[in-house]
Amino acid sequence: MFRFINWFLGRFIEKSYLAIVLYKLMTRILPVPIIHVRGVPIKVVIPFHQIGVFRTAKLWETRESKTLDWIDSFERDCLFFDIGASFGNETLYAALKQNGPREIICFDLSLQASYNLAFNLSLNLISKVRQYYFAVADRAGFVDTSEHTNYLGVPGRPEFEMISYRTWGMALDEFIERTGAQPDYIKIDVDGFEDRVITGMYQTLRSLQLKSLLIEVNAAARTAVLQGLADAGFVESSRVVLTADAENIVFRREAKHPIL
Repeated sequence: MFRFINWFLGRFIEKSYLAIVLYKLMTRILPVPIIHVRGVPIKVVIPFHQIGVFRTAKLWETRESKTLDWIDSFERDCLFFDIGASFGNETLYAALKQNGPREIICFDLSLQASYNLAFNLSLNLISKVRQYYFAVADRAGFVDTSEHTNYLGVPGRPEFEMISYRTWGMALDEFIERTGAQPDYIKIDVDGFEDRVITGMYQTLRSLQLKSLLIEVNAAARTAVLQGLADAGFVESSRVVLTADAENIVFRREAKHPIL
């Protein structure tokens, strides 16, 4: 059925000048529900083809409640880095809750997620978030990446087709050196590349200002991540199993560990 609809619309747009009416109609249709997360009202754009965003927003309070607990533990006026911010799951809540961080710096290299996040920041009138579109990596340079089309189906093509592109990457140490922004808390959710992020933040991990990190650790990167954080004086505080291959782990600085 959907293949026929797509085929029909393709031919209709090719042949009819009336297609502009359809496009004008569709540009005015965008659900923007207000999701209440622990009493915090958050406006969020959910385009109809982005079912993953819909599912995440509907389960916002329960999907990763320990992550919200971690954010609630921040002291007032801290600086929070959100690496892998998506459409703003953690950034929006942290920015809008009472006694939240004084500033949030967030990163994501997904085209769709970054657009949604920028839109959400505007809709919620948030001014204390600085959003960056590049890969946080182990060194400066171009990075090959990909993301799925999120149900933007084309007849004859895979339902979850991947599209690829190149973007710029930079180590977190270099970013901090350039901007002077030193985080108190860091969240990392980069789908298997967390070991590269840790490699690129050697000096950041040894700053006494950094108190805690929450990292989604995938199996392939687990050994390198755990060793890198242990070497910098961080110990595991809590752990939540997400899937057979991924866990959310909170790390906090060991009080008397020497910073080298």
